[in-house]
Amino acid sequence: MKMPEGLNIAMDFGLLDSIFTRRSRRFGLGMEIKDGTLKHKSRFKPIPLTELEEAFLIWAGTGMTGLSLGDLPRTGISWLFQWTGRSWPCSANSHSTELFYTNDNGVYMVKLFDLMPKQGEAAIFPGKSEEEKMDKVLELFRKSSIKLQDVRADLPKGEPGLFDFNAWNTNKPGTTFFIPVTNTTVEYMVLLFIYFGAKYGFNIIDELNGGRSCGLDNWIDKGYIRNDVRMSLFDLELRVLTTLNVEQAFICQNLNLALQALGIGGWAFTGLLPHYALGIDPSHKALGFRFTRPENSLRSIPSPIPVGRDGVFEALCPPYVKDMREAVDKFLKMRGEFWKVGNPYPYQDPSGVLDDEYHPSEERIEIVKDFCSYVYENYGRFPAFLDPMFVRLVFQAHHLDLEFYDKYYIEGAYTEIHRNHFKNWHPEIENIFE
Repeated sequence: MKMPEGLNIAMDFGLLDSIFTRRSRRFGLGMEIKDGTLKHKSRFKPIPLTELEEAFLIWAGTGMTGLSLGDLPRTGISWLFQWTGRSWPCSANSHSTELFYTNDNGVYMVKLFDLMPKQGEAAIFPGKSEEEKMDKVLELFRKSSIKLQDVRADLPKGEPGLFDFNAWNTNKPGTTFFIPVTNTTVEYMVLLFIYFGAKYGFNIIDELNGGRSCGLDNWIDKGYIRNDVRMSLFDLELRVLTTLNVEQAFICQNLNLALQALGIGGWAFTGLLPHYALGIDPSHKALGFRFTRPENSLRSIPSPIPVGRDGVFEALCPPYVKDMREAVDKFLKMRGEFWKVGNPYPYQDPSGVLDDEYHPSEERIEIVKDFCSYVYENYGRFPAFLDPMFVRLVFQAHHLDLEFYDKYYIEGAYTEIHRNHFKNWHPEIENIFE
């Protein structure tokens, strides 16, 4: 395809320029603020982002960048979950956050968890022309995008579900709305195999259940788990949460910096309540995730929890497995797929690294299974306190209505890149504001 001049400009746009011109620019074509000092109604119809604009944003936000270097000592390499590199950093390289998005044409998931680069594909960009770079991005973007439905996601348009101060412009026609979703169960199990490994042997205790050990008493007696190093179940899951919630922030920040290079508007926010974004309200299908309600729980009022989008993005817990013992087996099988001989690796001679891979003993596997089973049997869910599928930040991108900013703001509210966006990306309507 013929690339617009805006692509060359975006590819050459400076990192510091993106950082220091980053603003939340919320007023797009076709939008209206109905009251207050900034009351304004756009005289333009919405103009959706093109596939090229969306691909640029998405690949900057969460795209595959090649192979993780894994430049670690043996004990560090052995804990890596997989080898694919992404545009954001990730604990143990587990990459359990995926990006969903919706536009006027439907709802999509960018499924990158299973996408592995070919040998040498880390060098997609160096030495390539701008068109060659974007052609490769488009190829991978199309390969990894799954269309889930043919119409825009039916998200809440106000309370409950969406705070009213965001309702005026969220998910409107012409916008592209992004929702990063994190499968907390993958990184949770990565950490369990570390914490229960021979070097650490942490004892996890359940403070809501009399301070008892979480199914680990037998392993304490056998000497596999240390009773002098204790961590509460709540603290463990807080560590999981704080490890993972930054992934959505990284993705949204990447998207935000890419906006500046494209000269379009948008912002990251938390005004859409997470369960409503996933689809807990029957009147708004949203992303169409399945919710389950724990039957047996130490919690007095067990609330519905999102466990996955069937057949597309599923947590390591029931109903997608029979029980948590099967969930652990599934986790180990998934990890094993990424460590196969013949897969691409960043090293000149990967054989030694493969020999160093951590293969947990049967005893350690049983410890993890006993712990996970304890959590599920006592709380009716896994994790005990976190959502298996977690949402916090969302992001929107749209074409700006510069007349709004010219009307109300001093010079500098937008840049020359924003001023010239239609000229550079949509020359057929470059004089839209005249």
